[in-house]
Amino acid sequence: MRSFSTSTGEAGAEASHLSRFGMTLRSYLTAANLVGVIGAALTLGCLLTLPAPWNLRLPLYLILSVWILLRPQVALYLLPLSVPWGALDYIGLGSLRFNSTDILVFLLAVAWLAGHVLRSGDRTTGPRGYERQAVPPLLLVGLAAFLVSMLVSLTVAISIKSSLKEIFKWFEVLIIIVAGSSYIRTRRQGWTIVILSLVAALSQAALGYYQELFNIGPTSFVRGESLRVYGTFNQPNPYAGYINLSLTVALALAVASGRKQTRWLAAGTSVLLILAEFFSQSRGGWLALITATLFILLVGLPGLRPLWRLLITGFWVILEGLLIGIIPQRIFNPLLNFIGVNQISFTHPSAQQYATAERLAHWLAGIHMFLDHPWLGVGIGNYGDAYPQYAIGIFVIPLGHAHNYFINVAAEMGLLGLITYTFFVLVIAVLSAHAYHRLRQAYRGLMQGLTPSGSSLASSIRRNTRLAQLGDDQALALGIVAALLTVLVHNMVDNLYVQGMANLMALLLIVLLRLERLALAKQAHQEAREVYVRQASGAGERIPARHT
Repeated sequence: MRSFSTSTGEAGAEASHLSRFGMTLRSYLTAANLVGVIGAALTLGCLLTLPAPWNLRLPLYLILSVWILLRPQVALYLLPLSVPWGALDYIGLGSLRFNSTDILVFLLAVAWLAGHVLRSGDRTTGPRGYERQAVPPLLLVGLAAFLVSMLVSLTVAISIKSSLKEIFKWFEVLIIIVAGSSYIRTRRQGWTIVILSLVAALSQAALGYYQELFNIGPTSFVRGESLRVYGTFNQPNPYAGYINLSLTVALALAVASGRKQTRWLAAGTSVLLILAEFFSQSRGGWLALITATLFILLVGLPGLRPLWRLLITGFWVILEGLLIGIIPQRIFNPLLNFIGVNQISFTHPSAQQYATAERLAHWLAGIHMFLDHPWLGVGIGNYGDAYPQYAIGIFVIPLGHAHNYFINVAAEMGLLGLITYTFFVLVIAVLSAHAYHRLRQAYRGLMQGLTPSGSSLASSIRRNTRLAQLGDDQALALGIVAALLTVLVHNMVDNLYVQGMANLMALLLIVLLRLERLALAKQAHQEAREVYVRQASGAGERIPARHT
């Protein structure tokens, strides 16, 4: 009898252990863990069976695909990093090349479309976590008109393949504008994108230092006794244009931010980026930076405006003196020789004049294309294909664009393209200036009402915190406007819409527009809450905790 009870107890204990083991196993057999195990097995299989580099590339892209489908904002965070570094890894499909930036934009578009297709799920996170009708209609109209003019120019294109590459580039801009406007829903998200852009620019600056220190680059990039750095952009001029996009943001934060720690961090970042800009030896980049810096000082420091009036007056006096002959031109010959615009020759240019002569030859070729094809041009993206017929002097090798984007648009898309592109640029300028102006007004309005009579300590603390945030936001808005200004100026002597930089410009523009909308919405909410608190206090009512 004792033996039977002992065996029964052992069987019960064993069943209890099995039951606990089964319960433990079931607790781990969740959908998330199952997906993780399957993903780990697939990753291991790819690493062991696929040839390089697909054994690393495919798992990475699969992980990114799942991650972006679940959290589309991830694509927006990775875009600032992929613009400078994504070109190092690309996928070739026939004659087409897709780098990491193209893949991220494609996944972002898929996630955005999935958010519209799904009929259930979380409305605050994931692909459905977007805001409807967040894109300024005028911006959509401007970009849509520009894209339509590109499609129309396809009818006269010499090379459809060259045209499609350019059209895809601007369709990516459209995707970023639409999806970015929907998915950037908080101030923190916008600032995260800006900070990642600054980090990416600092990494490119570090690469530029390395290239300068060890003279790593082709001999054609040597000017004088030093090398023109180029980062991952393969050319010094686009590299300088890229650095300027973040440098102007850092300069504006250093000049106009209301927080001391922000100013010091931005000033240190500015110094590092200015050094990289100097090593690029890009005269177009320097001109754009000088213009943007003057803009930041003029707008961000209103107290200096009397000095600017004096400087502008002096400039016009000197110019008038040159025109009427009071000031001899030979005084400026050293500067003209340095720039390379003195006695330019298209057949025997000097070493100092060569770059300027080559750029001017491409300008003239683009103008001649426009004059021969005034309505629709030679086809979007077809400047390089048509250039041999318009080559001037010894410059018979096409550089791919006219080194002036307005001339380039006129040559490739005719008058229709020039009008739509100019309209698109004006729309960006108006929306950017309006966003900065409204943020500036909100900042001043809050500063004037910082210590209203009868305000509580808690209300004053909230106002001080909000004032600091608005101060940073209006400084950031000034920097983004200046960054877009550098693109406009630099595009007068080059083409910065390369290697995904158009995507980064679109992303910064959307951050600016979203910061304006979010800041004003929060301002209105706080003002309404304070009015409610004062009314409730005056009526002797008890204020609910959720309103305090």
